[in-house]
Amino acid sequence: MKNFSDNVIYGIHAVEELIAKRINEIERIFFDTDRTKGNIFNLLKQCKKKKLPYQCVPGKRLDRIAGTIKHQGVVAICTVKPYEEVDSILKKLEDTTSPPILLVPASLEDPRNLGALIRTSVAFGVNAILLERKHTTPLNATVAKSSAGMLEHMPVVRPQNLERVIKELAIKGFCVIGAVAGTDKKPHQIDLSGPIIIITGGEHRGIPPYLKKLCTDFAGIPTIIKVKSLNVSVAASILLYECAKQREFIFE
Repeated sequence: MKNFSDNVIYGIHAVEELIAKRINEIERIFFDTDRTKGNIFNLLKQCKKKKLPYQCVPGKRLDRIAGTIKHQGVVAICTVKPYEEVDSILKKLEDTTSPPILLVPASLEDPRNLGALIRTSVAFGVNAILLERKHTTPLNATVAKSSAGMLEHMPVVRPQNLERVIKELAIKGFCVIGAVAGTDKKPHQIDLSGPIIIITGGEHRGIPPYLKKLCTDFAGIPTIIKVKSLNVSVAASILLYECAKQREFIFE
């Protein structure tokens, strides 16, 4: 059973099939707090084993999410576009002729900001966007609309262990640059011409500590004193423009 307009799948057998065959389309699975036995319990175990985002909620909330009371105690929310496999993206990076650019918009809550970032990323040659599994907006219809069609042209990955992926890339020579308001070093004072990972913070949380400690340098964008910080999508756009400028706007 599926509501195609809302990317909602509900019912035990439908969600089992989703996990078995289309796991990269799963954004989050919701379970009825009062119905966690039998087949539902087995689905919960699968979520834990496969590290799928899930949440137990009251039955009335599940009714609202599903748009029906016939959900059998489980509802899955799907993305508008499947996430790419991280191994596939890393393989493609090895085959690029120009130094790769990766963007990590951490803790981003507003889907319109993510859509704008996707559009900018395509414009300035970003190879892939890496998302956290938690605290980040899903790839929903608002993201797709805000990207102005560019979501189809940008690989988006949601690794099971984002921290480990960034560490592995750092060992391979990637610089990890954090965008932090108030930092003295300006973007043009940092070498952004080599393999690079740019990490931006969310609208409210900034860059989470576990990612901030991985940064090899930080860049800030100077503004007049009345403006303490820029919108995250605007700040990321300025950084990505500087990356492209240092690479003389040569894109693959």
